[in-house]
Amino acid sequence: MNEEKLQAEKQQNRESVPRTSYTGSADTYVEDQPGHHDTYGEPGANQVNVESAKGQYRDLKRELTTASRRSTRRRPSVKLEEGEEEAQPEEFNLDEFMHGVTEETEASGIITKRLGVVWKDLVVKGWGADAHKIPTNSNQLIKVFTPWKFFNIGTKGSKRTILRSLTGFCRDGEMLLVLGRPGSGCTSFLKIIANVRQQYTDVEGDVSYGGIDPSFFAKHYRGQAVYNEEEDQHYPTLTTKQTLQFALRCKTPGKRLPDESKKVFVKNVIYLLGNMLGLTKQMNTMVGNAFVRGLSGGERKRLSIAEVMTTLSTITCWDCSTRGLDAASALDYVRSLRIMTDLFKKTTIASLYQASNSIFTLFDKVLVLDDGYCIYFGPVEKAKEYFEDLGFYCPPRKSIPDFLTGLCNPMEREFKPGYEDKTPQHASEFEEAYKSSQVFQDMTKQLHAYENEIERTKPAELFAKAIREEHQKRAPKKFPYTASFYQQVKALTVRQYHLLLKDRQALISRYGTILIQGLITASCFFKLPLTGLGAFSRGGAIFFSLLFNAFISQSELSNFMTGRPILEKHKHFAMYRPSAFYLAQVIMDVPYAIVQVLLYAFCAYFMMGLNLDAGRFFTFFIILFFVNMMMNGLFRLFGACTSNFYTATQISGILLIALVTYTGYVIPYKTMHPWLYWIYWMNPLGYGYQALIKNEMAGQRYSCEGPGNAVPYGPGYDDWQYKVCTMKGGNPGEDFVLGDAYLLEEFSYKTSYRWAPDFVVVVAYFLLFTFLTASAMEYLHPSGTGSLTKLYLPGKAPKPKTNEDEEERIKRQHQVTEEMKAEGSGTTFSWHHMNYTVPFKGGPLQLLNDISGIVKPGHLTALMGSSGAGKTTLLDVLAKRKTIGKIDGRVYLNGEALMSDFERITGYCEQMDVHQPAVTVREAMRFSAYLRQDKDVPKAEKDDYVERILTLLEMEDIGDAQIGDVDKGAGISVEERKRLTIGLELVSKPKLLFLDEPTSGLDAQSSYNIVRFVRKLADAGWPVLCTIHQPSAILFEHFDHLLLLVRGGKTAYHGPIGKNSKTMIDYFESRGGPTCPDDANPAEYILEVVGAGTASGRGPKRDWAEIWAESDEAMALEEELEEIHQNADQHPTRKSVRYATSFWTQFWLVHKRMALAYWRSPNYNLGRFFTVMCISLLNGFTYWKMSYTSSDMQNRVFVLLATFIMAQTLIILAQPKFMTERLYFQRDYASRYYGWLPFGLTSVLVEVPYCIFFSAFFMFGFYWTAGLVNSSDQCGYFFIMVVFFVFWAVTLGFLIAAISTSHTMASVINPLFISMLILFAGLMQTPQAMPHFWSSWMYWLDPFHYYIEGLTVNEMEKLPVQCKPFDFAIFDPPPGETCGSYMENYLSSPASTGYIANPEATSQCQYCKYTSGKQYYTQTFQWDASHRYRNLGIIICYFALNVLVFQALVYLTRKPRR
Repeated sequence: MNEEKLQAEKQQNRESVPRTSYTGSADTYVEDQPGHHDTYGEPGANQVNVESAKGQYRDLKRELTTASRRSTRRRPSVKLEEGEEEAQPEEFNLDEFMHGVTEETEASGIITKRLGVVWKDLVVKGWGADAHKIPTNSNQLIKVFTPWKFFNIGTKGSKRTILRSLTGFCRDGEMLLVLGRPGSGCTSFLKIIANVRQQYTDVEGDVSYGGIDPSFFAKHYRGQAVYNEEEDQHYPTLTTKQTLQFALRCKTPGKRLPDESKKVFVKNVIYLLGNMLGLTKQMNTMVGNAFVRGLSGGERKRLSIAEVMTTLSTITCWDCSTRGLDAASALDYVRSLRIMTDLFKKTTIASLYQASNSIFTLFDKVLVLDDGYCIYFGPVEKAKEYFEDLGFYCPPRKSIPDFLTGLCNPMEREFKPGYEDKTPQHASEFEEAYKSSQVFQDMTKQLHAYENEIERTKPAELFAKAIREEHQKRAPKKFPYTASFYQQVKALTVRQYHLLLKDRQALISRYGTILIQGLITASCFFKLPLTGLGAFSRGGAIFFSLLFNAFISQSELSNFMTGRPILEKHKHFAMYRPSAFYLAQVIMDVPYAIVQVLLYAFCAYFMMGLNLDAGRFFTFFIILFFVNMMMNGLFRLFGACTSNFYTATQISGILLIALVTYTGYVIPYKTMHPWLYWIYWMNPLGYGYQALIKNEMAGQRYSCEGPGNAVPYGPGYDDWQYKVCTMKGGNPGEDFVLGDAYLLEEFSYKTSYRWAPDFVVVVAYFLLFTFLTASAMEYLHPSGTGSLTKLYLPGKAPKPKTNEDEEERIKRQHQVTEEMKAEGSGTTFSWHHMNYTVPFKGGPLQLLNDISGIVKPGHLTALMGSSGAGKTTLLDVLAKRKTIGKIDGRVYLNGEALMSDFERITGYCEQMDVHQPAVTVREAMRFSAYLRQDKDVPKAEKDDYVERILTLLEMEDIGDAQIGDVDKGAGISVEERKRLTIGLELVSKPKLLFLDEPTSGLDAQSSYNIVRFVRKLADAGWPVLCTIHQPSAILFEHFDHLLLLVRGGKTAYHGPIGKNSKTMIDYFESRGGPTCPDDANPAEYILEVVGAGTASGRGPKRDWAEIWAESDEAMALEEELEEIHQNADQHPTRKSVRYATSFWTQFWLVHKRMALAYWRSPNYNLGRFFTVMCISLLNGFTYWKMSYTSSDMQNRVFVLLATFIMAQTLIILAQPKFMTERLYFQRDYASRYYGWLPFGLTSVLVEVPYCIFFSAFFMFGFYWTAGLVNSSDQCGYFFIMVVFFVFWAVTLGFLIAAISTSHTMASVINPLFISMLILFAGLMQTPQAMPHFWSSWMYWLDPFHYYIEGLTVNEMEKLPVQCKPFDFAIFDPPPGETCGSYMENYLSSPASTGYIANPEATSQCQYCKYTSGKQYYTQTFQWDASHRYRNLGIIICYFALNVLVFQALVYLTRKPRR
């Protein structure tokens, strides 16, 4: 019975879905073979066949169903890959998991989810263009003092209507296509249907999900309506299988077969998805992205579909997901959607650019939007007829989607004769026409019928019940998550393990850094003596161990911020709770932190000579381990609460300084001021430090023998009855000090508190930060909404356009296009026998194989071929962009060998749109024109030309909009960036133009405009070579020549295309190719011909590269190129200039742009300013009005330690800034805008005013509040020293960034650099206590040493020391002597220091260790006031050295590896 039902269902699907016989024009001349329609030369394409996949699905289902009836007692172990079947006691239906709706599931009593969506009078509004201005340092500073403006309170700004009164519906099991030009509201519509509403100011009207309102749906059913964006967001280092396994583990339903494990279930579904979507062979391939090799674009798209299928979402919205795919992959993708919709009765809504007819017919309904108006909503089969009835004309070779979107552009419309004035002109008129049409009336009736059906059947109740059933056993029913919290954490931990294990480079650099740092630190504090002086060093060694582990944790920030977009996507899919994600990270931190701390402890503990006791070693280890885990949590908390890396680093930098200062080591508790000592009691690092030092010193005896350890000391002072240890905690008459007494008197630490509260508090803080970070990730949405906000210059935002304005703009654009003068200079470009090989694991790999060709004035040559044929590679080689591999061949420009000006006089539009985000579109185009057009052209003429190109590319409205950054949600759209890339090359008036896929990612009209404009350029005399993926017949007509490549980088054809492609088609037909029908797209035809043999093994296998090599056309080309070679000037003598402008012009323009970019980077600059000010004020008030006691002498040195950590923050913040600027420089340099030196110098010079400003404010907040010497000489020296020190820190940051290839690498190198600089400065370990190896060279090499010495001697040279009672060492003189007479010999010795406060007393002598500040630094550090200006000079030299090395590194990295 079940078998018959399946057969009937199969038959019914075939009959009811006519659109599944998807064949394109190519199928009329090639014999049918399932799974290989429309491959067009793509061997990996058309892996998805709808009927085949449905059949496979049903076969598998039947197989499982049959298997389930066998009641054998075999152990459950499904291995479907091997074809084994499993015995199941009762029926298992895969449809239940995929929520496909069939009679079978209803009969078996399983409730399945199905929901349609209805929208009525939907109006969506957002902020108008004038509501957002480009952020600058000044306007953001004003915002700080008007904080309500951050929440849009009191801000002026108009609202714009995005969607205007839309009404419609989409049933379950239906597919709706949304068409419209960019900016017409397609994305907004999809987001509203998917219930993503945060970015809009008003959403009016009703949206109903089967009778459920949006707010209830968002709360209880998030993840049932899913929005899938254009970009594929996946972890690049996971494999396809790992990605799907993870998604399935989070979404495995609770109701499964009895005795079936989750593991077996996941395996079955992955097998099904792999087969259905053609991903079986790719299961163990890394997913990859733009920087990591992995899946191809089409495969990544299919993975996105598979991932969305695993989410069990009922309604899916796909936004422009075919961007950058060729036609075959796009068709595969939409077929997959059709499968998903048909089998699982989903509601599918998609917007697509440049869709073909084959794709169009797969949909049920189409919604056409123009400026937010609905101009058509109805069945796909009636759309063309409807508009033709209105009087519009669709040319024979134009696809229907292109025809429909073309109606939105007045320049693209074509009319039937006599209808020119009768058709609608504007979007509002189109809407009126639609609302008075029969189609509208039919759709309204269907809508009412559907609403009545919803009212009658109440799908919402069944849906709610199905959702409850779907939840796993322990998953709370009130939340939208399928898996229980435990299962989520388990799945996430496995994924985290795979992610960490794959990142070998980060692991090696992290553990390498710790090993090196551990050894260096240990050798600096080598074998610490158990003496009074050794006790101070011991405190320093332990403090440093703590500090280094805290610094290492800061590198977690950049890792934590990188996975944010994927987390947001999964949050939207309701895959797991973000808190589970964080918990999994913490679980995976444990083994890594254990290895990290053990590595450091083994290096440091034994070499330093710390307390050799097993219990104490493991105590040291476990405390450091928890400190590390706790600090990871603290830094991640800021990552979770802030929206970007800069803010997180700045806040955590300020906090780190507060924690380090208030550990109790830098400034002892008893000298802290009451207004800030609460930090000490709240300080997690403080408790960690206390636990570590108590663990080390409790019960230890420190000897007071030896110089500097006791007073008085020397000949005649041998009796311990009359001397005392200089170390705090000593008792008169004892030649040792107990560690416990020292800690109590010096730091107010009680050793009995080591475990509780100290260790307990560290663990408690770790748990608290874990809880807070998990909560922040759960409830905060710091990463924004993923929508793009345009930012304009003040007063330059475009006003809403009237119909008259729009007509005027179109007229102007038409005029500019027609006025293209013959500006080309008649350039001929030829290449002959081009070969290109790259190094590869198994020996050199040849990517280009003997390719020859020529582009003449007026030629528009299309460069085409299947994926992997080498199109982009050839362009890169010809445009001289390759830096890796070996290139052979002859290239001539106008019969001359290429000269140094070649890159400048050619324009190359690359696929990747890399632009400086801070400038506006107009500023970017002027920058290109000023630097690349001849210097003799007047500025006014260059400006005028820029305006013409702006008009031509329809970019006048965004001329004053900031380019921005798509990832940060502000700036121009992806499609507008593509137009800008082309505009930047056009304004330079190149003699030769290379374009790499200029139409990918654009809608049909933008593509048409660009190709038509390029045709105009060619007609004006410019030679153009352009790669193009899958042009429509309309676009292909504009090209006059073709260079066709086949796999292996070989030529299959090079020559004229001919009228109606006749010449090209004749070439292939005459050599055994199939006949091309009149209505076929010639571009698709030729790819089908050359790829037919490799694609599917059907038809005659012909080597078209060999056929070409033997053809008459190839011989004629060879003769022509040989003649050019014979007559070519191999050593041309004409004047060739690498750059169009002089060095000073380049320098001025580059500096001007960089200064503007900095002015418009308030996140970076204001953030640094607030960081510096917080550090400054914190230190000023911590060391408020220091006195002249001996303990305050030490504080005067330690107050400068805070400036080290300020420097560290500046170093860390400078790096991402330079790394992003370097990307824009490399792009500009490749086109010879300007040289490397103007960029290198500008990078440093642009920082100068900011550094001076920061230094001045740092001094204002700190110098006088701390009570430092207030004389003009001292103040002036301090300021100049700090200015150059800040210069040095920022340029060191640039230096590390220039060496590093990634942020992660830089963040691991930083702690190593900073720690070593602090370690060898002479503060933590005085020069005389340092091992000779280090003190002989490293101490003298460390810039911190000169900085701290300069500032210390400047401050303390003339200060007296006036001890307070707690500073004195107290002892009794022998009977009959006064304190003064007893100490006379000791104080008269040149090596001794200090004074007796009560020389006449006969008991309780009060000895103060120093008499002056000079004595303090001379005795302790051996520093000298005469070095003051020498030290300043050395810091300036270090700054200059940084600048020189930085310039050298800029030169070395001026070209990216490609």
